[in-house]
Amino acid sequence: MGMQNFAAEFQTPEQYIIDITYIIWEENDVGRIRDWYTPICPVRSPHRVINTVDEVIHETLESMHAFTNRRPMADDVIIGDKPSGFYSSHRVRSVGLHTGDGALGAATCRSYNGLGIADCLCRDNRIVEEWKLRDHAYIVRQLGLDPVAYGRSLGTRNPEAYAIGNDAMRQRWVDDNGLTIVGDAAIANRIIDTYNALWNEKHLNVMAEQYVRPVRLEGPNGHLSYGRESAGHLFSSILASIPDGRFEPHHVIVRQRPERAVNVALRWSYCGTHSGTGRYGTPSASPVAILGISHFELHDGLIASEWLVVDETAVYAQIAAHEMT
Repeated sequence: MGMQNFAAEFQTPEQYIIDITYIIWEENDVGRIRDWYTPICPVRSPHRVINTVDEVIHETLESMHAFTNRRPMADDVIIGDKPSGFYSSHRVRSVGLHTGDGALGAATCRSYNGLGIADCLCRDNRIVEEWKLRDHAYIVRQLGLDPVAYGRSLGTRNPEAYAIGNDAMRQRWVDDNGLTIVGDAAIANRIIDTYNALWNEKHLNVMAEQYVRPVRLEGPNGHLSYGRESAGHLFSSILASIPDGRFEPHHVIVRQRPERAVNVALRWSYCGTHSGTGRYGTPSASPVAILGISHFELHDGLIASEWLVVDETAVYAQIAAHEMT
């Protein structure tokens, strides 16, 4: 599936993603990035967009300097077919030790674990485009820092990077062809309709219809809950801060395998105004774009587990940057 013109050492898309990650990070062969990323390769996050393989290498080396023995371990890789290639949504559990000074400040010598998802478009043995998220709020909290203060410092130090407006932020996440669905459209649309009901219509009671009662939800800033009530509180706390926001789906993969649960990957955005008192503190009237990637595991058609990755330090950075303009 999707392995045309890939090296013979890679038998499946999952193996390709897991193996190149292992070789780069655990065998420390950073130079192989040139073999596995195209020279021009947009890598998008809520913080910035880098465009070249040299920038990818530089960012990797900085991360290795800050975190000794950083180990990105695969939770899951959700694969979707693309013309002459494949699309991967790679859920990663990273662990490491903060031993180097850098963007997170002076080394704290504290350990961390963090959840992230990287979406990649792969073709001809190379990654040609990437969208990535990490739960930075939880990482900095484990290092003894305040995620709100850290995020705001990003915005005040570099306001031009974060006060670009909702549409420009949203454009980082959209698919060139509009909403793209790979796999079973009925299942994809059920997930989209569920998120539309939650985010746009504020029908939180849809959870009683689309989630199992003991649903397991991982969310931003290390959120981990069991049960519809706790999961619903996470959604309502974000909605309270940005009540006029609009959810938009951009890319969906539905992966169905024999004798396995159905897995879904959804890249999405929620753009609005920080006009309410909720998760993000005192209203600031700042435009805020949340760029998210969610993974779902379905049991008998219902959501049994959800991994909702949002980088909330970028939310606080946007608020602070707009307050300065």
